[in-house]
Amino acid sequence: MPNGVRFADIGSDHAYLPVYLAESGRIPYAVAGEINDGPFETAKRTVAETGYGERIDVRKGNGLAVLDAGEVDVIAIAGMGGGTIVEILSAGRDKLAGVTRLILQPMVDGDQLRRWLHTNGWRIVEEEIVLDDQILYEILVAEQGTEIYDNPLWYEIGNVELLKDHPLLAEKIKSVLQRIDRVLLNLARAQGAEAAQKRDVLAHKRSLLEEVLLTCN
Repeated sequence: MPNGVRFADIGSDHAYLPVYLAESGRIPYAVAGEINDGPFETAKRTVAETGYGERIDVRKGNGLAVLDAGEVDVIAIAGMGGGTIVEILSAGRDKLAGVTRLILQPMVDGDQLRRWLHTNGWRIVEEEIVLDDQILYEILVAEQGTEIYDNPLWYEIGNVELLKDHPLLAEKIKSVLQRIDRVLLNLARAQGAEAAQKRDVLAHKRSLLEEVLLTCN
């Protein structure tokens, strides 16, 4: 999060993130957006209780619809599936003009989100992996620009060049391997050419992931 930017937290829930950034002096202004009544009221209460009502505007609405075009510099969308984040960004495409940075935390389907970014004029400049309560979370930071991954694996596990020294990259790859193994186990009982083709594709992906894993150790 750059200092001094106008910020929007979409799906803000308790509005803890904009409050933290305001408390630490990182941002002069923020919008906390929520679509559901309960979290919206909770976010309003959090902002009121912390005394940041003049700097944090809590708004009720769907995705980027809570924003005016050009109103903010940085948008965060966290704690949702990658497909849901793609839907929010696609529906609010007109609100992204002038936005310099996206901070995105997909719970699943990170590959879908990375592909959307690359096909819509965004490049991924930073990735982070966090382990909390035995669950791995990934965070993507994107800025406007052109980028395409030659290696399709990077869409699933992230840019290995950005993550190559990350202490949790190996754990992330192992988690993907475990998912592949579960699918292969189910496919082992399936008959027919389609099932065989799926097994071959997954077995090849597994082999490639194991090669990347060797570079992490």
